[in-house]
Amino acid sequence: MKGRKRFHIFLCMTLGYACFLFYLSSLSNPPEPPDIRLFFGIVSVLEDLGMKFLVIPFYIAYRNPDKVAHFFLYMIFGFFLHPTISTSGNSVLSKYAAPLSIFIGSIYGLSDEFHQSFVPYRSASMLDFLADFFGLLFSQILIFSYFGIQRIKRKIREGTEREEEEEEKALEV
Repeated sequence: MKGRKRFHIFLCMTLGYACFLFYLSSLSNPPEPPDIRLFFGIVSVLEDLGMKFLVIPFYIAYRNPDKVAHFFLYMIFGFFLHPTISTSGNSVLSKYAAPLSIFIGSIYGLSDEFHQSFVPYRSASMLDFLADFFGLLFSQILIFSYFGIQRIKRKIREGTEREEEEEEKALEV
């Protein structure tokens, strides 16, 4: 029963976040991204350190703040979708939680862009959809990396414990 409760909590959180995304898409004038003066400070520090090549992501963010917002909003959506699917109780869905999260999130992103085409002063954009997709993809890469690192750490710990046990047995003899 505990697993079902976790699934329902994740499902409610995911649906709530999807409603939040729908609300943002319904606004004729969505909120502006945060002030970018911080970017200018980071850029000047990087230039002073001779690492001007690292400025490129900040330049992209400066030129396309709405795409960056789409990326981060859908990255968060991916963080909600993955645990919802993986705790669903269906072993097939759980096994393919990452690709299903990207697929379901992308379908939602497409429907979101379609919805925006009916909102005054808004339009559907393939670039917005691509930013949504890459946000979803990045979230799944981060989740996969996190669990992969945890698995490696667990194997190292188990190997260390096994070696300690073998050393203790060797000392007893």
